[in-house]
Order: sequence, then structure tokens, then C-alpha cells
Amino acid sequence: MSVDDGAPIETEIIPATRTWQRPFLKWAGGKYKQLSDLDRLIPPGQRLIEPFVGGGSVFINSDKHERYLLADVNGDLINLYQMLAVVPDEVTRHARLMFGRLNNADGYAAVADEFNEQMLAGPERAAAFLYLNRHCYNGLIRYNRAGKFNVGWNKNTKPYFPAAEIEAFTALAHNCVFMNAGYRRTLSLAGEGDVVYCDPPYEPLPGTNGFTSYAPGGFRWDDQVALAESCVAAHQRGATVVISNSSAPRITELYTQHGFTLHHVRARRAISSKSSTRETANDIVAVLGGMNSGK
Repeated sequence: MSVDDGAPIETEIIPATRTWQRPFLKWAGGKYKQLSDLDRLIPPGQRLIEPFVGGGSVFINSDKHERYLLADVNGDLINLYQMLAVVPDEVTRHARLMFGRLNNADGYAAVADEFNEQMLAGPERAAAFLYLNRHCYNGLIRYNRAGKFNVGWNKNTKPYFPAAEIEAFTALAHNCVFMNAGYRRTLSLAGEGDVVYCDPPYEPLPGTNGFTSYAPGGFRWDDQVALAESCVAAHQRGATVVISNSSAPRITELYTQHGFTLHHVRARRAISSKSSTRETANDIVAVLGGMNSGK
């Protein structure tokens, strides 16, 4: 049933009744800890489309969809996914060598330099991206204005190698199409029978600085508006749309104006290195279409 005044619905936190598969990547803003809530709000459909696939927690744990269109503006991320889908043993072999021999500051610097100088072929570059992700500070993927990866080493000399998580990913990859594309192009492909889940860089809350630099160019307010409009167009073509974002007042207003039903879910921020500053916040999950809109 629709909410006429646009006020967010407080979603009840219910203990998970299933075990969730962890993704093999660390990812700022990843949704692993919100899967119980998202699972209740993302409806079934023929195809799940994610324009901001990121670490992939949502699609890896989906049992409601037959096929997946998974996109991201980060070309290194999509290369890793594509290489693991096609030549997983080769990527894993290169990655194990890096994990086994280069777990120190000099090794990290060497891999980062080769990565930034575009000196590696597809499978090796994919392995290097995995290595950097698991060895860098807080698993943070960040690029400077020149498009160079610029996150420091996390000083962990014995990082976890996510073999089981990679195996779970590759078991699902044959049902997936991976695309290096922005949200406009990806959403233009959504239509009847599709379910769209968007997890864009969050709009910063008033008085805070948000992290929006997963790829060169960042994600600005104009993008938040264009994303909402693109989602409305996808819904008009028959897709159901679900978006996660912060509870920033202008995000609430934007989604309400476009007819979304809003739900509040609680989330623990994990981008800070200090546990004392990892606070619980209310995020918004906005739904357009399906049973949540009364249609």
C-alpha cells in the first residue's frame, strides 16, 4: 500500500533466518550487513539489474532472479568480474602468487605501480585489483584525478585469501552479464520483468563529508537527480526499482517527489578506521513499483 505523505516506513529488524554468502571483495558501502532488510524489499523478477554492482553482496545472495545484468563505472572492477567468469583459474593463480610473495610494503608498492602504469594483461590486472583490494587500507577503492589508484597498504602481512568466496561467485557467473557502464546506459536497458537495485554513492548528510570517488569524476547532486529520473523512466517501461541511499533531507524529498515508497533501515558505517566513529545510521531504501507501491 502506498504512503501518501512520503514519510519513510520504519522497517522492523528481524534476525536473519538464512546464512548469507560473503563477497570476495571488501567494499566501502557494501550491503552484506543489510541483506536481511534488502531481501524483504527487493522483489522477485526475471532479471536483476545493478547499475552500481560494487562488491556484489546483493546479487551473490539473490535466489529470486534467473539472470543478472551487473554494471559499474569502475572498469577495473568489471574486468575482475569478467576475467573470473571466463578464466577463473588463471586469475586465482596470479592472485595466489601475489598474496604469497608480496605481503609487505615494497611488494604492495610494486603491484600498485604496475597496476597504475597499465603494465598488466587482463587476468593479471584482475588479480592485481583483487590483491590491492585485500591489501589496501580498509579495502578502500579510490582514484586520484589522474585516474591512479592511491590507497596505502594496510600493513597486514597475512591477509585472508577469499578462495571460497571466489568459488561461490564463479558458480553464479554463467548467469551474469558484466558491463563497464554508467547508470544512465545501464538503466536504459531495464524494462518489463526486470528488477533494478541501485546502490549509488550516498548523498552526504548535512554537515558531513561523503565518499563519492569510487571512480574518477565522483558522484554529485546532479547525478542523484538524474539517477532518480532514470529510475522513473525504467519503471515506466515496466521495471521495479529499489534504491539505497542516506537519509539526507534532500534525498528524502527527491524520492518522495518521484513517487517512491520510502523505508528506513539501520546501518553501521564502516569507512572509519576507528570503531568509536562507526555509528549506526538510518539509511533509506526507496521502492518504485511492485507490491511496495500498491501496484
